[in-house]
Amino acid sequence: MSLSNGGTVTSIDSAARTLVTDCATYKADVANVIPPQRAGHIAEIAGVANQTGWCPIDPVTFESRLQVNIHIIGDAAIAGAMPKSAFSANAQAKVCAAALVKLMRGEKPDEPRLINTCYSIAAPGYGFSVAAVYHPANGQLVEVPGSAGTSPVSAPRSVREQEAKLADGWFNTITGEMFG
Repeated sequence: MSLSNGGTVTSIDSAARTLVTDCATYKADVANVIPPQRAGHIAEIAGVANQTGWCPIDPVTFESRLQVNIHIIGDAAIAGAMPKSAFSANAQAKVCAAALVKLMRGEKPDEPRLINTCYSIAAPGYGFSVAAVYHPANGQLVEVPGSAGTSPVSAPRSVREQEAKLADGWFNTITGEMFG
């Protein structure tokens, strides 16, 4: 982990509320320490994580580039420009499943278009979002030019209310798909 003003955290003393770095020791009233991120340990054991700690994939089938017949979706995958989000993982799962059906039939999988929307509810009835479409190009997932959009910064309350409704609808749909 790196601090915004430099240094890599080498130890933490929560009782003393100090962070020790390779440069100095810092006293904190509040500290949000996030460990280095990587794919789960199972990915390392399976041999699908590379030196970065993440899993390189084929952007059409989500098959591991390191181990045949293993397919990886979600946060563990190196999915190019596509963010690590629940919406992305759900879209990737659907594309991967469709690709697996084609592969098992001996057919070539279709080149996918994947959508991601990240909703945030900042307060009851007050939401905003960011969205984009992705497709395979040069061995990775890239954003389709002109497809990205965000909620307008100065949007009226009615837009924020609609974004919150969309977020609720998305949550209900995705949990219904996953848990029935």
